[in-house]
Amino acid sequence: MKQYLFYFSASVLLFSLSLTACSDDPVQVIDNDDPDDLPGLVSDISVPEGFVVQEFADDVDLPTAVEFPPDGSDRLFVAELQTGKIWIYENGEKLDEPFVDLALNIEGGFPVSGENGLIGLEFDPDYASNGYVYVTYAARNDDTVASVARFTDVYNRGEDFTELLAGLPSDRGHQIQNLRFGPDGMLYVSVGDAYEENKVQDIDEFHGKILRMTPEGEIPADNPFGPDNYVYALGFRNAYDMQFRDNGDLLVSDNGPTGMDRFMVVEAGGNYGWPNELGFHNNPEYVNPIHVWVETVAPTGLHKYRGSMFPSEYQGKVFQVLFGFTYSSSPNPNGKRIQVVHTTGEGQDTEVTFEDFAVWQFDDGFPNNPVDITEGPDGSLYVTDIFQGKIFRISYQP
Repeated sequence: MKQYLFYFSASVLLFSLSLTACSDDPVQVIDNDDPDDLPGLVSDISVPEGFVVQEFADDVDLPTAVEFPPDGSDRLFVAELQTGKIWIYENGEKLDEPFVDLALNIEGGFPVSGENGLIGLEFDPDYASNGYVYVTYAARNDDTVASVARFTDVYNRGEDFTELLAGLPSDRGHQIQNLRFGPDGMLYVSVGDAYEENKVQDIDEFHGKILRMTPEGEIPADNPFGPDNYVYALGFRNAYDMQFRDNGDLLVSDNGPTGMDRFMVVEAGGNYGWPNELGFHNNPEYVNPIHVWVETVAPTGLHKYRGSMFPSEYQGKVFQVLFGFTYSSSPNPNGKRIQVVHTTGEGQDTEVTFEDFAVWQFDDGFPNNPVDITEGPDGSLYVTDIFQGKIFRISYQP
């Protein structure tokens, strides 16, 4: 039997799917008398008073997903889009060898370009006992196809590569995106329309869908379109990320064609209209979004804050990354920022508002776009900037 190396800590509780931070939780702060003395301070990302932004790493190649494992260890896993590698930063230091190099696992290597590559990264809820790490990727071998795969963490190396679901549609973009475990123990996967809009409304096609599968890649018997169909919901153009609220509601953000990005509560068997409806509508065949950004914001990463470092008004909140205009080198009026998602109500009666939290102000002529966001064991937020090749750390230092 393989031996697994796991790190245990009381802070593992921060990552429980059922844990809700209370408004009277004590605020955890950095032990530093003067925030100006912190290393790597970043002034080109504006944050509320009391917060500081630091450059955590600047040696990653097109970073996409970032996640800490749910074992309390200070190990940040970072996925690189086009190299197909996942790196581990342990206690702030990058390990010498990658956790994963997909080029060594996929027949024909890992030829990619454009938006294709390694995108999603998720840990099994039972990671502390099984070591499972899940990924989504799109590679251009004979055809551009996408897959859901799993590795086992063995002493900081990804072993036992297993494809759970292969042959998913992809193109130069709008490919498979992210994956998240739900409170039901099932794995949810977002798949773009691969520029084939005519297939989105067909429940026998994977295009423009949210899929639901078991951790072994099988179809759950209670899936809404039957025990032989992976589809959980349909009618999406290019949904990037997902996040579950404590009440079980699945929040999904979807990228529109030019503006008209959508934020939705996604329910089993729901049809969200693309390409027949866009934005708010009165068509009873389709479910309305709960929010529409008329101007382009390009929503990407979502994260539910479970820590205690931040003040009480942020505890338990969902944070949404807005990528903004692709490859832009100056501030965007609506995108290139992180927003706090404020929700009231539940299901399709949910009302939502967004509040700026961290705004990208870089204006030095070099492209910069935030992509994904996660939370460290101490309660700091970590954000990837794909074109700067950097990871930023946001912490509270009153």
